[in-house]
Amino acid sequence: MSASDIDVQQLALNELDLNLVLATITRYCITDLGREHVLGLTPGTNAAAITTELARVQEAVNFVVTNTTVPFGRLADIRDYLAKARIENNYLSAPDILMVVEAMNTSRLVKRFMSERIEQTPYLNVLCEQLIDDRIVEKHIDDAIDDTGAVRDTASKELQSIRREIHSLSARLRARLQKIVKKFGEDEILQEDFVTQRDGRFVVPLRAENKRAVDGIIHGVSATGQTVFLEPAETYEMNNELSLLKGREQREIIKILTTLTAEIGSISHGIEGAFQVMTELDTVLARAHYAVDLGGLKPRIVKEPLVELRGVRHPVLKEQARQTRMKTGTEPEVVPLDVTLDGVTRGLLISGPNAGGKTVAMKTIGVSLAMAMSGIFPLGECTTSVHRLYAAIGDHQSINSNLSTFSSQIIRLRDVLSFCDQAALVLIDEICAGTDPAEGGALAAGILDSLIERGASFVVTTHQSSLKQYALTRPMITNASLAFDEEVLQPTFNFLYGVPGNSYAFDLARNVGLPSVVIERARGYLGDRHDELEESINAMQQFKRDAEELRTTAAQEATKAEALRKDYEERLDRLKKRRAEEVDKAKEEAQELLASANAAIENAIREVRENQRSAKEIKETFAKKKETILAKATGSQNVDEEAPSQEVIGIGDIVAIKGTSTQGSVITLDEKGNNATVDVNGMKFTVPLDQLERHAKKDSKASKEFRPRTFQARTDDMYVRPDPSMSLDLRGMRADEGLRALESFLDDAVMTNLPFASIIHGKGTGALRKVVVDYLASYHAISSYRHGEIHEGGDGVTIVEF
Repeated sequence: MSASDIDVQQLALNELDLNLVLATITRYCITDLGREHVLGLTPGTNAAAITTELARVQEAVNFVVTNTTVPFGRLADIRDYLAKARIENNYLSAPDILMVVEAMNTSRLVKRFMSERIEQTPYLNVLCEQLIDDRIVEKHIDDAIDDTGAVRDTASKELQSIRREIHSLSARLRARLQKIVKKFGEDEILQEDFVTQRDGRFVVPLRAENKRAVDGIIHGVSATGQTVFLEPAETYEMNNELSLLKGREQREIIKILTTLTAEIGSISHGIEGAFQVMTELDTVLARAHYAVDLGGLKPRIVKEPLVELRGVRHPVLKEQARQTRMKTGTEPEVVPLDVTLDGVTRGLLISGPNAGGKTVAMKTIGVSLAMAMSGIFPLGECTTSVHRLYAAIGDHQSINSNLSTFSSQIIRLRDVLSFCDQAALVLIDEICAGTDPAEGGALAAGILDSLIERGASFVVTTHQSSLKQYALTRPMITNASLAFDEEVLQPTFNFLYGVPGNSYAFDLARNVGLPSVVIERARGYLGDRHDELEESINAMQQFKRDAEELRTTAAQEATKAEALRKDYEERLDRLKKRRAEEVDKAKEEAQELLASANAAIENAIREVRENQRSAKEIKETFAKKKETILAKATGSQNVDEEAPSQEVIGIGDIVAIKGTSTQGSVITLDEKGNNATVDVNGMKFTVPLDQLERHAKKDSKASKEFRPRTFQARTDDMYVRPDPSMSLDLRGMRADEGLRALESFLDDAVMTNLPFASIIHGKGTGALRKVVVDYLASYHAISSYRHGEIHEGGDGVTIVEF
């Protein structure tokens, strides 16, 4: 009898180890019901529903990676309590009601938490819309029951009154019993000196041999039999009255609990819906923690038939590696694989040696797809359409059923073929391996043809060379293998897509010590044709490896080229921007030159009309102005009627130090004519002639009108920094005033490239001189400083060289 479709799919999920993945996820669950829900996860069939579920998990992943705590704590299973609450006049115990209100409180907090983050969690907010928020019922319960599950005295006025009476009567009863205990103690008939309770009534402990000495009722005997607990006759009435009060208390408590239970019953369906949502949320958060810890990535669900895996790892192997790292500090590598199945390539035939990783590779493909369609992030990139998974993996032989490995696999494949269509993905390990190789290969080819005819996709492992050749002739089937190190005869577990694999049976047999003569005889029976196939496969594998190396190198070169392209594009953009700026600047300068020329022409015309100057003078002035404008246009030095003369400097000439506007008169020239002594505002300096510019000759009009420039302090409303003179007079200033003036003077001197300057501070007490010297010692632009010579002002002046 054939199994049902659901049963066959469930068998496939078990063989793919999805149950082990779910068991790992349950460790992240908070609630027992959440753990049960996770263990029941199965691949969905609705693409939209799967996509929504994956989006919820991604939003939860964002909480985990940002250390955002969802207010989700302990949550008991309250479904039975809610069912009882719906029964009229029934009541729940105070602890049971407390569990219900804890669930309501969690529901309210989670709903508010999500609503405050609706932009970041749209999918979780849709899920949490069903959460309940009824603060009135919560308040009624909180007002009536405390955190320990006891009904409060203030739950009702009647209960408060009853408990007040109980307290008062208990106090009087204890006082009476204490007197009795004291009397019995004097008579030495007490076992111990205290008052206790038995069956809700106050009693005193008597020695067993004295139980007849006191009139009363015995309510119990100690475990040793040496003590009896006796209620004295004189406290009968008070104990009876206390029992009646406690009965009234219990009835009032039941009345209160019945009222609260009725309130819960009226909203029980809403609470139950919220409880189901919180259970689902527990599983979502658990899957999110699992994805973060193991490196899961959100899969993409598409409509067109497709399976595309990039860098996926088997989740069970990854978890084992993680546990190893937690114990030893070193995590073994789990080799990833890449796979693509689409409308063109619908089948994958994996071949290679035993223990080479073929079955693990196939299981990695299957379990990754099962995880994606169950709302769990696979450990790698995954793009897939919705598939129904079928599998025939492992040894299913059964002695009881008289089935061999081959027979059991054929029965499984019979069931699988009856359910296959375009949405099916079939995984078969060592297809038709338990029979004659020739017949098994032919039967396997017929099964794969049938799968293709039904539109199904499949992943199959095999050792059979005939199937490798079969796959090469079918455009819809792609060969694949696991790389094998031929030198050490060890698998590397690297997945080679598009290349069949060798079984390496002879090499492995020789490696374990099988005699060479046996191996050579076996090769003789096998024939040359098989050797040629194996050699061809080896060549293809080598070509594949070489192509991968070239692809990697090309990708690296492409990355470098792209970086260079971006760099040159950025440089070109900067160059274009600079060129545009220069063009704009040139246009502005041209406009200025044109305006100057027009102004010169208009001024010349105006002077001619008004006869202010002779035609010769106007012509000379206009010619000089023309030269100035042309020099500015060509970038050469400005030509100006007041430009410094380049003639030889003589004694009495008015000169300025180049780069400054500080002027003085030449007093003497040395014999070699290299240096000149210049008088600047009464201060004499020796300056090289090549650093001087002549502004006027001796006895000229400019010379007579020459006045040395003095230092001017800066003001806040000035935009242009004035050129300093070559001296600063601080006499009469306080230390702080002098320091500010000195700082400003030195800054201006540096900006105008003065070679040296003099600071006049006077002798006095020496305080101002000390301030000047201390500041000069720390100033960055000074090469040296010294006291002035006698003719320069002596100790009252400090000469600074920049």
